[in-house]
Amino acid sequence: MLCDKVTQSSPDQTVASGSEVVLLCTYDTVYSNPDLFWYRIRPDYSFQFVFYGDNSGSQAADFTQGRFSVKHILTQKAFHLVISPVRTEDSATYYCAFSTMMQVPRKS
Repeated sequence: MLCDKVTQSSPDQTVASGSEVVLLCTYDTVYSNPDLFWYRIRPDYSFQFVFYGDNSGSQAADFTQGRFSVKHILTQKAFHLVISPVRTEDSATYYCAFSTMMQVPRKS
């Protein structure tokens, strides 16, 4: 039986402005190179892409301004989001997710 899952740190964390926070995310899948994501929902309910990564690289949303990064630890199947320094506008509910969707190459 195939069972893919994501486990995150506590949804409620209070962090002082100017400090660093690490939002923990581990994933369990048999796929060797899943597409990994961080998203957030802000207090105004807007949904935002934050970070993408896989075994070969990563991409961050423009608003992250170099303050957001990930610790992608392949051996532990971890994709932790690091925010430093934290700002008031970073207040949101953060979600870690992954996709194992296989893409079929297009024929030319």
